[in-house]
Amino acid sequence: MEHRQERGFFNAFIETLSMVLTRPAEAFSVMKREGGLGEPLIYALIGGSVGGIVSALFSLGFQSIGLFADKNNSLAAMTGIGIGSVAMIILLPLFLAIFLFIWSALAHLCLMIVGGANQPFETTFRVLAFTQGSTGPLQIIPLCGGLIAGVWAIVCYCIGLARAHETDTGRAVLAVFLPLIVCCGGGVLIAFMFMGAWTASHH
Repeated sequence: MEHRQERGFFNAFIETLSMVLTRPAEAFSVMKREGGLGEPLIYALIGGSVGGIVSALFSLGFQSIGLFADKNNSLAAMTGIGIGSVAMIILLPLFLAIFLFIWSALAHLCLMIVGGANQPFETTFRVLAFTQGSTGPLQIIPLCGGLIAGVWAIVCYCIGLARAHETDTGRAVLAVFLPLIVCCGGGVLIAFMFMGAWTASHH
């Protein structure tokens, strides 16, 4: 993707996608650590949007087949789903961009916490952007595409951060999972607090 002027946009996109999916260690070892956020962001938005839109269309198709069984409510339901799908398609790139910046900031912060941030924030962003753009199209696979894309994205995050930041894999893995651990731990803590308050109010 970073060599689109020499190879052409489409060829560079396919080459980057193939390399990240099949040889992530090599891909992130040769990736430029710096060079701007624009091209990685565009790559992430294209790959992520293609996968998300096709996945939404698959979901819409499956739901429409099931809805035809109830002819009284099928038209209203289809209209609602159609409007929701159009809105999702229009807003998807915006949501992807917001997610990418937030996730990159969290991952870089966690890398700093575990002592693995040997490169600037831009490097972390580029790893996550190229991962998102490459794994996004996997959502095209019917039924299980989202799961496959999610699992392989986590694998690529870990490998990519380790190679790009020249740190050990353990620190990279911890940096990727630390936000999830904190979020899950916070959710459990809040749940216990609500349970405690509810129990106390009934005594």
